[in-house]
Amino acid sequence: MTLSIGKLAKLTEETVKTLRYWTDLGLLTSERGDNGYRYYQLGMSKRATFIRSAQALGFSLSQIGDILALGDEGIQPCDEVRQELAKHLLEVRQRIADLQKLEHDLALRLSWAEAHPEPDCKGELCVYLNANDEVIKRGKA
Repeated sequence: MTLSIGKLAKLTEETVKTLRYWTDLGLLTSERGDNGYRYYQLGMSKRATFIRSAQALGFSLSQIGDILALGDEGIQPCDEVRQELAKHLLEVRQRIADLQKLEHDLALRLSWAEAHPEPDCKGELCVYLNANDEVIKRGKA
């Protein structure tokens, strides 16, 4: 059974534009009909769902293409995927730590700014952004 790109879009809840893009990248395969339209095998719906799922987990389209290529060659890509999942998890944990530090710094500066609504900037554009952490921790404006 073949599907038009519109039917595949409805089935996968992807846009036609996305499906064309993925096809142009080689992630999906289609055949051209006599009318020039793209037609997809029903199995491409599972593949499209896999692509979206992998993207949601932080995989790039290039990485997804590599995984799909292994599968197309009959190789189970689970070892590679597991390694990438571990790598992504470490990266996400680092981003979370970075964001927690940023949250702390923003909260500290906002608290200081609210306690010093009219600071003496002495030619600085804004002491709230220019003040170093020591000035903020000492509480001087």
